[in-house]
Formats: sequence, C-alpha cells, structure tokens
Amino acid sequence: MVYVSFNLRALENGLDTNDALIKNYQTVYTPLVKFLYSHPHFKFTFSFNGSQILFFHKKRSEFISILREMTDRKQIEILGGGYYSPVLPLLGTVDRNGQIDLLNLEIRQAFGKRPRGVTLFADCWDSSLVTNLKICGIEYVLLDSSLIPLKKRKYLPIIMAEQGKSIQILPYYDDFLPSADTTPEEFVSGILKSVEKISKKDTYVQMNPDRLVSINLTHEKLIQLVECKWFEKLDEYLQNNPELNIGTITTGEFRKSNTINVPAHISGGLKGSLAEWLNKTYKIDESKNNKISVYDYLDTNYLSHNLYNRIIYISMLVNQYKYDKMRKQEARLKLWEAENGIGLLFNSDGSVTNSASRQKAYKHLVEAEKILREDPNFKETVTAFDYNADGLNEYVCRMQNYFAYISLLGGTVQELDILKNTGNYADNYSRKLEFDDCDDNYERGLFVDHIFTEEQYINYCKKLPSGHGVFSQIQYSENKFSQKHNEIQLSASALFMPTKQKISLRKKYIITSNGMIVQYILKNESNTKFEAKFVSESNLAHTNYNNLDTVYYNLEAIENDNKVYIDSQKAIFEQKNTNYLENIDIVRITDGSSGISFAFEPNEKCNYSYYPLTFKRPLIDTDELENVHMTFVSSLCWNISLEPGMETEKTISFSITSVKKEKRNMTNLRDIK
Repeated sequence: MVYVSFNLRALENGLDTNDALIKNYQTVYTPLVKFLYSHPHFKFTFSFNGSQILFFHKKRSEFISILREMTDRKQIEILGGGYYSPVLPLLGTVDRNGQIDLLNLEIRQAFGKRPRGVTLFADCWDSSLVTNLKICGIEYVLLDSSLIPLKKRKYLPIIMAEQGKSIQILPYYDDFLPSADTTPEEFVSGILKSVEKISKKDTYVQMNPDRLVSINLTHEKLIQLVECKWFEKLDEYLQNNPELNIGTITTGEFRKSNTINVPAHISGGLKGSLAEWLNKTYKIDESKNNKISVYDYLDTNYLSHNLYNRIIYISMLVNQYKYDKMRKQEARLKLWEAENGIGLLFNSDGSVTNSASRQKAYKHLVEAEKILREDPNFKETVTAFDYNADGLNEYVCRMQNYFAYISLLGGTVQELDILKNTGNYADNYSRKLEFDDCDDNYERGLFVDHIFTEEQYINYCKKLPSGHGVFSQIQYSENKFSQKHNEIQLSASALFMPTKQKISLRKKYIITSNGMIVQYILKNESNTKFEAKFVSESNLAHTNYNNLDTVYYNLEAIENDNKVYIDSQKAIFEQKNTNYLENIDIVRITDGSSGISFAFEPNEKCNYSYYPLTFKRPLIDTDELENVHMTFVSSLCWNISLEPGMETEKTISFSITSVKKEKRNMTNLRDIK
C-alpha cells in the first residue's frame, strides 16, 4: 500500500498582521477545512506557528473547535515546531527548547493533543537538534528529501542517532507537488511509478511493503489547488480506483503501523530550492552540490550575520539577568519574537529578506533590552570583547538612549540601535557589482573614513565608483581603551596610492549618553606635501523601509550661518549645478517616521554631500532584481594640505535627540539658495 501524506506548512512569509491573517484564513483554511469536514476519510496534516494559533483563539475560535473534532476522529494531525518560526540551529539550548515547548503547550491546550512531530523554518537542520527535540518530547521531524542521501530515499522513515538519542526523519518530496493543471491520474501514476522503481532495488519491501510519500504544501500552492477543487477530484479518483492501493494518511498514523526505519546521518542543511538559489546567487561553494547550511548563508550575508550576533548578545543578557523573574520572562518573549527566520534568512514567498524584515527583528531586540534596562541596577557601560566572533575585540556601548558597537575593521560604528523601538540605523548593505552596477569594496557604517583626490571625490558625490578611500578597508589598532572614561583611541596607517605617500590617522571616540565625539588626527608621514580630501561618511539605514523609492529623512544644515532646508529625495548634484555644499557648520538629519534626529557638528566649516542609495537583490524563484533596502549617505569633507611631518585635527560632535514626528511634505521645504 502506498500512502500519501499532505502537510500544510506553517505561515512563514512574515505576514502576521491581523488583516493578513484574516485574509489567509479566508483564502486558505476556510475552503480546505470545508472540504476535509465533508470528506472524513481524507487525511491531512497541519503545521502552525504561535502567531496563527493566537489569532485563531482570539478571532476564529470556531476553527479551533472544528480542528479539535477532526483531531479526535484521527482525520488530521497537528505538527509543532518553534513558536515564532525561528531558525532553531542558530539558537542556544534554552531558546531552542523554550520555543518548542511553548508551541507544544499552545497546541495541546487548543487541540487536546501535544504534537509528536515538527516542521522547521526553511528546513534548517543541524544534527545537534536531535537532543533538543527529544528533550521536548518530539519523536519525528519533516525534512526536504534533498537533505537525505539519494541511496537512503526509500519512501520510509529515516532513523538518525546523535549522542545516544535517536529521532525519526520523514522526508517530503517536492517532485510530486501537484499544480492546478495536474490531473489525479497523472499525480497518482507519478507516485506509483517512483515507488515501484525504488522498491525493486531494496530489500525493505520484504519486511514492509507499505510506503509513505509526504508532500509539503505552501499556502500559495494550496490556494491554487482549492480554487480548482483539486482535492475533490483526487478523492473521487481514489474512491473509484481502490485497486491502485493508494490512499491518504497522517504522518503519525503511518508511524504507528510502520516498524521499518532506514538508518542515516543527516549532518545539516536547508531546503533544497533555497540552497540551490543561494549557491547560484552568492556562489557560496559549488563543491557542496547545493547541500548548504544556514551557517554558510550567514558567512555570505553579513547583514543577517549582524542580526544573528545581536540575537546572541540579547540572549546572553536575558540568561544572565537575575533580579526579577517576571521581567526576565517578558524580555525573553521579545527575544523569541526577534528569532523569527524571516528576519534572519528569507521570505518563503520567493523574495529575499529586506530591510523591513530585519528591522522588525531589531525592534523586538530593542524592546527586550529596554525591559532589562528598566531595572534600577542598569548602568551605562563601554566594554571591549569579541562581540561578533570574528577574533577581534569590538567596543560595545550600552548607553542610556542607545546601543552601539565600534569595529576595528574601518574603525566604524557597525550598529546603532536607538532605545525608542526604532531598530538598527547602521543596518546597511554595500553595493555589489552584479546587483548594484558597482562595488563599494567596504562595509558601510557610521564614521567611515576616506581619503580622496579631487577627481575621486567628485565621483564619490555622484554615486560613481571612486575607490574605497584608503582607510575604509583598513583594520585599525587599539592605542588606548578607557572603560572608566568611555574613551576609545584607534590608529591606522596607509599608503595613498595616487601619490604614493604614507599617511596615518588617529581616531578617538568619546562615548556619551546621547551620542559620540569623534576626533581625527591625520598626519603626513611622507617627505613631500600632501594634498587631498578627507571624508567622514555616515550611512543611516531606513528603519521603516517599504520597498518604495521614498526618503523619510528631513535634512537641515547651517550654511554660512544661515539655516537651510534641503531636499533629501535626490543627491545635490541631481538638483543643482554643484556636487556638494560648502561652508557647513552643522547638519541635522531627522527620521520623519520615528522622530529621531541625528546632528553632525564639525569643529570647523566643511563641505557636505549626501544622497539616498537603494540596493537591489535577486528573487529566489527568478533572476529579477528587487529593491530590498535604502540608505541615506551623509558625508562631511575637508580639504587637506599638509607639509611633511605635519598633522591636522578634525572633530565631529554627533548627537541623538528625539523630536516630534513630522509628516514629510516637500512643499514646505525651502530649496537650497
């Protein structure tokens, strides 16, 4: 007998707003459950995340009752997983077990039975999960068959042992995913032929002739099938052709009757279609034959890796907190919300994770840290340790109004979370030639240092390739770090290639509750006069990104002692016959969507250039490029003229304030004179 198990995946595309859940309920669950209720012999398996179950409890309690009735009559099975659809292999044991246990509890209370099996976000698997799943009472996991060695794909459960514990793995097969045009005859024939072909080559058929073909359905796929009444047609065909010996079953029911398991060790990986796309797009490692793990992805996408570092850091803060149990649990729930795979990886609807998805995760992490900081024991600190596990110390600033860290690579601020639930303003892409028509060759952040020739600077202001500016790629060295005085002193030296002159730069950060003071001392180490442009670049990410070419930042400046309001929608060279503003005393950039204002005040007049920058990345299912992020580039520039052995000092006072939110209205902004 050949059994087919249909499983509807948990909602993974990040659309967990109330309106989106209502629409999903109407288009997916209502027609499917209507069919199942009228066909009690047709078996089905469901997967839910915590947000969905919470929505059903609050808005559609009758749906819970119907599913519970069908569960009692063993027509359907409910699978578990992580409550907030996390990427479980990336989490620590406490968070792994906590998320699984929380969803187990919700499912048992809602449907009367706790889950025995789980599905994983994007099928992110690691062998270390075996122990966690067993501790949480889980007996099996559904995984993409592409993760299973070819010779082990027998349409039988896989048994895997790890550190003295074992778990069943039930492969599902995307090869058999039906489309609206697939007839029941074609669907059944394809399955029977494949099972027969495999069965002829193994001895398992002598021990148990039954086989299980699991099929995982996305919500988008299920909508297509219910609209054309595909399940009704399949059921009618199966009922009229009993001699085919094929029927539907739940995964749990098959496991109870099956006693044969195929031993195999599955080390790690993720869903085959996603792995193939990652290898094609990012060229991670062609030798892996598309067996790519989530760790390979993080090594390639540094923005996802930065978010992961932040998650691990907040997890450490939560686990080490020991004063108030209620506060600790509240912070932990916010942490778990941030661990959703949408922010870390990609959307299951075929689009890459964009800025909005990551910023939502950062916002939850800010909320978790705020809860802990409300404790009277909190004190501002600046500490040095290997925050991002790159082998180098970072300087972590936990100040009253923000969190930030400074990297030795480029000596830049690589994260800036404002403690007003807004997200990470330093969450910036860098341009890639294959996606953005040019390479930046450096990681964007705040206070990125460049040395340019006049020609390079003009190209830089026009968003054209201009070289990396020497210091933006250099690894700085620590000269002095004073935790008591919140002071960080760094230094670097380099050869300015256009003139073959050696220059050095000392960079000092003084961390304050509401910002930073950044001091530069540039020295000519050569034997000839040095003339160039010194640029301090700061990149402010759109924390409220919406995939539209819209700039939310309001821009003001003091120019020759006059206040001017600047159109920030386009770069200055796109508006006027000039590449930059001159004689600037102060620049203020205000995020109109959050009410956060950033002021950059140099110690002497300077030039100023700016431009919004949009980044594109490819969709998973096509080669089409999609806007995924926008950054506002703000750069202060000084003309440098140094005799041999001489040095010059430049200082920027950077402050963060909260102002009244302003709705952007370009008609109210005065143009630059």
